[in-house]
Amino acid sequence: MTEPVITIRPGRLSDVPAEASLNHDTDWCYDEANMVAEYHDDAYEPSSVLIAEVDGKLVGKLELFIAWKSIYGKFGVIRRFVVHSEHRSQGVGRVLFDAATELARESGCSFIELSVDVTNPIPHSFYHRQGFREDRVEVLMRKPLTEQDASSNYAAQRDEFA
Repeated sequence: MTEPVITIRPGRLSDVPAEASLNHDTDWCYDEANMVAEYHDDAYEPSSVLIAEVDGKLVGKLELFIAWKSIYGKFGVIRRFVVHSEHRSQGVGRVLFDAATELARESGCSFIELSVDVTNPIPHSFYHRQGFREDRVEVLMRKPLTEQDASSNYAAQRDEFA
């Protein structure tokens, strides 16, 4: 099997429906087209959305925001990274991360950070292969404001913290 030709480019507003579909497949709350369009509009810099294409089809994305810490200066924050399920384990994520790393380096960043669900080992393994290491662990806490169950849909989280 030959490796696919993966092209990375800046995101465009016209990508919003495909991005929303990718997000919806991962059950993220950013799965509605109007939400994705708002993130394009509110991005810290216009090219913060990176798109991966294979044969002209959008198959992955991530957002790289450039931020600032008084001690370290500029740093990159990767958010909303997703690769279509049919294109995982084909190098798409690695190529996206390489592009984001180079963009952060060119922007003068001293490091890149991201957050990942502690109960999901597959992304942990991928991020480790990309050179990321754990820095700290945070706990997401929820306070229900109605009678509706507001628990996470992640079974592993519910079992671990029940």
